[in-house]
Amino acid sequence: MSKGRPAATHPHHASGFSLVELMVALVVGLLLLAGVLQILLSNRQSFDAQRATAHVQENARLAAFVLEHSIAHAGYYVELDDSVDTIFPQKSGTPGYSTGAAIAAEADTHGDSDTLRLRFESAGGVRDCRGREVGTSGNPKDTDFEFYVNDDEALICRIVGGDAQPIVENVERFEVRYGLDTDGEDGVDRYVSELDGTLAGDVLSVRVQLLLRGAQDSPAYPAPVERTYVFSDGSERTFSDRIARLMVDQTIALKNRLP
Repeated sequence: MSKGRPAATHPHHASGFSLVELMVALVVGLLLLAGVLQILLSNRQSFDAQRATAHVQENARLAAFVLEHSIAHAGYYVELDDSVDTIFPQKSGTPGYSTGAAIAAEADTHGDSDTLRLRFESAGGVRDCRGREVGTSGNPKDTDFEFYVNDDEALICRIVGGDAQPIVENVERFEVRYGLDTDGEDGVDRYVSELDGTLAGDVLSVRVQLLLRGAQDSPAYPAPVERTYVFSDGSERTFSDRIARLMVDQTIALKNRLP
């Protein structure tokens, strides 16, 4: 029996990308990578801008809450059958209280920022600007504190004769005006910046304006932007920079002084 011929074999040729194809693939990949990086950078800038704005907004909400809570309680007292003049006698200091007044004021104590001083009595359930309860049942206490801007541009709440508590930072101006009822019509008829003489006893509301800024340039402003802020006393401030700013403008009724 004869052996058959071995089957013919065919050589296998290696296949792959040519140099031109490889270079084209690399260019396309680099273009796609550049597009992805551009999207990432844009998202990062958007995130940083939102974070800078959110920080100023959070400070604004906190300051508005603390101011509203404190001012709304001004003039509160526990014993309704007692004389207000006895509970809130004249008190010295700068600014000082007139007899029966729950509000005292001094304008332009730090540049053009004002100082607001107020007081109330409580037997628990009301807290001072450090969050501590004022008085207890059967043992009412009075609290006396003030708001002002310090040299570090922070809004400070200070217990008169006691502790100081920073509320928010980066405050460029704290403007306060006082709504008075001077005509006996049971409503505010005018606003003033200072409380001279017996005017403090006529205060029914307080308007506060707080101009806050970010700590550094905001990515939301790639170039300087000119902005003007108008205050209740008629003055203005104009800035041309890249810093985020926010104006808190709030009128708060002294509910314990309303008719």
